[in-house]
Formats: sequence, structure tokens, C-alpha cells
Amino acid sequence: MLISTLLRQSGALVVFVVLVISTCAHGMVFINEVFINPIGASSESDIYEEFIELLGTPGMKLDGYAVVVFNGKETKYYPIGTIPTGPPSGPEIEQFFSLDGLSLGANGLLVLTVTDPTWGFHEEMLIDSSRVAWNTLWNGGPTANDIDNNGSLTFMIVRNRPGITEADPTNSAGLLWAKEIKHDQLLVTSVWDDNNSIWVDQWGDGNIDKGESDGMGGNSLDLTGLTTVGDVSDDLEIVDEVSYEDDAGWEYDTDGRHVDFESTHSGFPHRHVHSLDNPIAFNPDAITRVDYRTTGDGWTPSGGGTGEMSNGNNWQDTATEQWIRGNSENGYVPAEGNRFAHFYDNDSEPLNPVQPRNTNVPVWLDDGDGNDYNFLAAKTYEIAAGRINSLAVPFIPGDVNRDGECDAEDITKIVAVFGDDDWIFSNSFWDSPEGDEVDPATQTKPWDIDGTGDNGIEASDMQWVLNFQGDTTGQIVGIQYDSTTPVATGVYLNSNGGVTCGIDTSVNVPSGRTNTTLLTGDIVEITVSGEVTAGANSTAGEENGIMQYIHDFVISSGGVIKVLSVEALGSYNTTRPSLQQLIGNDGDLGIDLINGYTTSFSEGLSGLCDMYKVTLGVVGAGSANVTIWPAADAKFVASTAEGVKIGHTDNNGNPASSSYPGLISFQSTANPADFNGDNCIDSADFVRIFAAWLSVNGEGNWDAVCDISLPSDVIDQADLARLFEDWMAGCGM
Repeated sequence: MLISTLLRQSGALVVFVVLVISTCAHGMVFINEVFINPIGASSESDIYEEFIELLGTPGMKLDGYAVVVFNGKETKYYPIGTIPTGPPSGPEIEQFFSLDGLSLGANGLLVLTVTDPTWGFHEEMLIDSSRVAWNTLWNGGPTANDIDNNGSLTFMIVRNRPGITEADPTNSAGLLWAKEIKHDQLLVTSVWDDNNSIWVDQWGDGNIDKGESDGMGGNSLDLTGLTTVGDVSDDLEIVDEVSYEDDAGWEYDTDGRHVDFESTHSGFPHRHVHSLDNPIAFNPDAITRVDYRTTGDGWTPSGGGTGEMSNGNNWQDTATEQWIRGNSENGYVPAEGNRFAHFYDNDSEPLNPVQPRNTNVPVWLDDGDGNDYNFLAAKTYEIAAGRINSLAVPFIPGDVNRDGECDAEDITKIVAVFGDDDWIFSNSFWDSPEGDEVDPATQTKPWDIDGTGDNGIEASDMQWVLNFQGDTTGQIVGIQYDSTTPVATGVYLNSNGGVTCGIDTSVNVPSGRTNTTLLTGDIVEITVSGEVTAGANSTAGEENGIMQYIHDFVISSGGVIKVLSVEALGSYNTTRPSLQQLIGNDGDLGIDLINGYTTSFSEGLSGLCDMYKVTLGVVGAGSANVTIWPAADAKFVASTAEGVKIGHTDNNGNPASSSYPGLISFQSTANPADFNGDNCIDSADFVRIFAAWLSVNGEGNWDAVCDISLPSDVIDQADLARLFEDWMAGCGM
């Protein structure tokens, strides 16, 4: 395989968050904090106080996700000929935790603890944070225990793992992702060891195995699921990752980009973007994320190096710029009844010129600008499970391009993929079809960000983006984030109990005929309107007007009337026109998935508001009924049962109930001007009546056939004008 990949100078133990294929669910979720090696009075601290904390869209379901721990061990080079079947202790999945059935808390946090979280070892945890003991979670069979912090570590969020899962226990691929699975079983012989200037055997290559030759006469496990070139729907997806090296083990950073390229500083070797720099084999007790975004011009490489961005800087989403990491110490929080707590160790390390303290922070948290990390006093930054990191950039639900703000750009991104059955986050692995070599700000795809756990990007995801537009806090009012006091600022998501919506229709026939006296060639316009009929909230910043619709427009009988066009009205825009599908023969049975949205929160609060207009053409004689219902397509059914979504409410924006109008009945007969019976008023009909008009003497034989305007017993200009109008409109034009 790639030589540059085989010769990475790094090592890792890896934690993955994984999504099962059978319950496809995406999510705006990432690793927020990991406490790997708590400092305590005894060696038993690890088995009581370790935790892994995830952060994302509040309430999001995590069906199919899992947390996985890869141990990259502490060495990768061995004397030639000493590993005929692999070293006794090679890289492995040390821990695996399925998250099926779990959800992020009301504040967006889920904490996995090594032991029962109710035992009192995490008194700092807020009640709005979800929590679970990881020894209660499915892991493939072996007994769960504490994380082995000897060796390199990587933490990731992934989905679409192949093989047996909790939901698919009989998968023919077997058990691939589980505790104690060997994930990097490759023998690469005759590799040059720069540090010792000798040829050695290399065990592993720092990549997740994908069924390639293992160098020992067999093949490795296929852990990536790359079964179809160009089709990413069944490929392993890595949503988030971070790693650090301890001694000389493997790291499993799957991103193809690098930082500190050709650095002249020995403390910062060439490394992958999600790898924490490691100048003196620094093995932190904890890591805390302080920035989840992809934004900016990058960072100047340390020591005069050259980054891979076009401007020569490091990539802006490197792990170094996102994380606090360091050693820990114990203490108490006097303001909370002297609660026992863990803190980052602020002591200095004078022998290390690159990393001069026991805790390392990004440059922008130690530059004297804004809220900086306080190194001047001990015990200033708590390592706390189930609390938002106090110096972190706020996470904004709906910020799909990760620039730290939910705005029009995010709405545009969601609109671009609205309704997709499956959407893969681009930062997956180095040989994925979509690649990882370009700026992640342009790579990043919108995520399925709602709380439903369903498949695809649909109406609920769009509603989250609309709800948070313009907000810079990422908080929901009334939820506990940073303390025991619910927040008073942010986005209001009020209860939708008692909120109802009514959908109404109005019919216009430009010819002036009624619904039951239509002629072939007639045009019919149906305007669909909506109103919040109960529970309307007009308080500024809390309005629950109708913001989205997704409907099916059903015609009961074919060959009578068909859909010509759909037009969004007023402040509404069609979300994705290609999603709307004509049914039957060119729309004579209706159209599915009529969709639209508005950025206004107040539509329908003071009365009916027009949402969209369906234009129909009468194509034949007969009877047909039109019915409008919430969209029935499976990709929307989980969260659009009412067919409309309202602003600033819970339950993914669905009203508690919605009423729809009864069927609209139409009846048509053949147009007497359709002389040749082809259901279309065309030039042949026009020529015939024009000839009759020219030859008529008031008693001509054409009267009974051609007098189509009024029973005047004469073919006159009114007949000609009427036919000309029908001809210009056309039948189905």
C-alpha cells in the first residue's frame, strides 16, 4: 500500500464511535472529553472515574453508534524474522461499546462511565446530561473494563461498520468490530528504522485493515466495507477523530491530510491533522475539546515548517488547535460544598521547551486575548463529566459547515441534500471514494442533525437549522449546561402541547367554470394555505409559525386532470424541487413530496398564509378527487407525521396535531371545441372553427358544432375568441 502511510512516525490507542448499517443514523455528534487516567489515592481510580463524553444535537438518538477503543501499543518495529505470526501483544480493539437505544441529553451531552454513574463518583454531572455505565453496553462478548492507558490512543466517531452488530447478530461477515478484535494485522518486512539506523520488521501499518494481504500468506479483516467503488453508502464513515502518540505505538488517524510538513523543529514531526503533537512522549491523563469548527486561515507551523494549506499554514481543524490535554490533580470546589473534583495540572515542566507545562492548551487560549486558560493558579480548570467545557467554542446545533454560526450558508447546505436517503460525512478514511485531501470547510457535508435517529436528511434536520439561525450560543433556554442553573439566553424550544395547525385549500378555475363543469383544456389552480389554529405563540423570539411543509397531492383517477406545476408562495421557497415526483401518467395521479420552507417564524400565526399553489390541467372527461396529506415516504415518516413543521417548539417541530381539508371533487366533459377528439385544443380545431366562421350566414350547418361560447345559434367572434384562448392554453400545456 502507500509507503507514506506505512511509515508514519506515530502510534495510537483508538476510541471509535461507530454506526451500525442496519439502523443507519447520522448525527451531529463528536467527542468532547475523555478522562483516561484519573489520579487518586489508589490504582483503583481508573475503574471508578474514567469517562468518555460525547456532545452534539440535544436529544439526538444514537442507535447504531458505538464507542471503540483501539490500542496502538508502544512499539511497531521488531528484529527481522521475529514475528512469523505476529507479536504476542499487537494492536487491538481494547474496548467496544454499542450505543443502541441511547440518546444525547437535553444539553447535548452523553457520558459513558466506567462504572455505574449513580455511585457518586461524578457528582458534577448535570441532570440534563445523559449517562450510562459502559459495562452495561454490548461489546461483542468480552468483559468491559477500564482503558489501558499504556500505548497510543485515538478517539473517533464512525458509522457504517461492517460485520455483526447488536442489531444484526447473524451477519455473514462475522464479528469484526468488537472488543479484542485485531484491527491492524499486517507484517511489513525490511523497513528502515531511522531512529536506530537498521532494517526491521514492521507490525501493522497504522491503518484500519480492509481485507488486503497481511504479509503472512493470508488476508486481513475487512473493517472498512469498501465493497463498491464510488458507492459510499456501505463504507465505514468516520465522523470525528483525535489521536496522540505514547512512545512508539501506532496512531489510527484516518484523514489523509498532514500538518507541520517539513518542520525544522524536532518537537513537531510531520503528522496527520487529527494527531496531537507529542514532543516528549507526553501521555495525558485527559483531553478536552475546545473547538469543533472548521474555519479560518489555519495556523502557522511551529519551528518554521510548511503546512499543506495553500497559504502554507497547518490545516485549521488540526487536533492541536482543538484540545486541552494534560495531567490531572485532585482538589475540591468550595462553591459546591467542597465537592471532590479533578483538575488539569498547571505545574511547569521546565525541561521541555516545546511543551513547558504539564497541561498543554491551544495558542489561542494562551495569547492574552479574550478568555484565556489560567496557568497562574492551581486547580483552575475542572475535568468534569456531563458539563459543557467552560472555555470551549459554543456548539451550535444546525451549524452544518462547522464555522461556529448557524446562518444562511447552513440552510443552503441542508437544502442541497434535503431528502437524501444516505449522506456520508466526508472526513472518513484516507482511501474513501470522496477523499480527504482538500480543505474540510469545502468537504463537510450537512449531517442528519435531528433527534430522530432516522436515515437521511429530512424535514426535522432542516427545522433544527431554521430554529438556530442567527443564534451564537448554541443553548436551549431552560436547559442546564454549565451549572445547576438553567440557561436564560439562547433559542426557545417551547412545548408544542396543544399546538394545532389547519391546512386549507382554495380552488380557482380561470375559465370561470365550476369544479363540476370543467372541459378538457381547462386550467385549475389549487392554493394550499396553513394556519396555527391553537397554541399560537407570538412572543418575539419564540414564535411557532409554520416554517415547513411536505405533502403528497393525490388524484384518485387517472386520465382526467394532471399536475402541471407547483409554485411556492409568499415567503416560502421550495426546498428541493427534484424531490417532488409526478405520479401516474405524467402527473395524472398527483405528485409526491411537495416541499418548502421559510426563514420566518411568524407565518400562519395571525390567519391563513398561502404556502404553495398546484396548477392542474384537465386532460379528459371523467371524475376525479384531489386529496392533500402529510408525505408518506419512508424517509420522512419518522418525524413529519403532521406534514408541517413549526418554529421554536420541541418534538422536532411537529405540531401536536394538524387537520387537513376533505377531498376536492372535479368532473369534466369533452370540450365541444375539441373537434377531432384528441383531448387537446390545437391548430386543427382552430382551423376548422375559423373556416366555419368565415362561411357562416347565420343559419349554417356549423352552428350546432361550433357555437361554443353561448347558445346564440350563430358562430361569432365570441366563439373564435374562446377557442383561441383554449388553444393558447393548450390541453396539458
